[in-house]
Amino acid sequence: ITVGGTGKTPLVIRLVTDLMAKGLRPAVLLRGYKRESKSSRPVIVRDAKKILASVRESGDEAMELAQRLPGACVGVGADRFAAGQAILKHHDVDCFILDDGFQHYQLERDLNIVALDVTDPWGGGKLLPAGFLRESPEALKRADLVVLTRTGLVAPDRLTVLRAEVRSFMKPPALIVDSRHQPRNLISLANSRELPLSSLKGKKVLAVSGIGSPQSFESSLSRLGADIADVFRLPDHGGHPREVWRWIGKHRQPGQWVVMTEKDAIRWSAFPSRVNDRANFFALRVDLVIGHGDGLWKDLVDKLASVRHA
Repeated sequence: ITVGGTGKTPLVIRLVTDLMAKGLRPAVLLRGYKRESKSSRPVIVRDAKKILASVRESGDEAMELAQRLPGACVGVGADRFAAGQAILKHHDVDCFILDDGFQHYQLERDLNIVALDVTDPWGGGKLLPAGFLRESPEALKRADLVVLTRTGLVAPDRLTVLRAEVRSFMKPPALIVDSRHQPRNLISLANSRELPLSSLKGKKVLAVSGIGSPQSFESSLSRLGADIADVFRLPDHGGHPREVWRWIGKHRQPGQWVVMTEKDAIRWSAFPSRVNDRANFFALRVDLVIGHGDGLWKDLVDKLASVRHA
């Protein structure tokens, strides 16, 4: 119900991964926000076997999903019904997940899952443009499941109060589960090699991001032992790659590492720059881990799988 930074993409990755583990063949549909190619036709970004489009055609979120979800289909387009139809023409898909679809009323859906960032759940308490709410908290009455994200960043007492607030807007038998974003590893921008998180310990780092919640990204780096020398924050999906590489070239000192979010690295790395030597340039890969309510999540996935197999 708020714009930007709630952790939707890691949640979609977790949901699709769990559904595929149960034998389902899912497809993800996105609008393709901020993609450079404005084709009016749907774009199939990947099928079950390979990636079929560029980041310019797909947008950064869709490309991150395409890279993280081998075996799933990913499609983008302003008309997500048309994108789904395009996928169904060529691929054997049995369920669709809309990334950012709570306000997409044109499509009927079987389940509404809302991601709510506990560090700023109500978007400053005001609707756009005064605040960051797309619609009022009363909209949660449409939710079948609310996933509280980044729960490790608030005190347990605050979390208890927030659960009660969220529940007051929901209609039974809707559910609430907790989650946290857990860094998994580092991905080298030079050769795609994976490095353990322990590699960050003691390293002087430039933290570069264009996301809705840059503080959580930077806090993760600090908790992993990185010594953050400087940060460059751009608006969610913002910043031309040329601006990013120019800043890095100006501020990076010898021996410093550059760490980006995975989504940002996908978009910015595709752009040619004068920084050709990208040794010690990395993306931080993050997974969504379900905490309190893990049994409810598993039951939900089992229920979805049983409907498909019925």
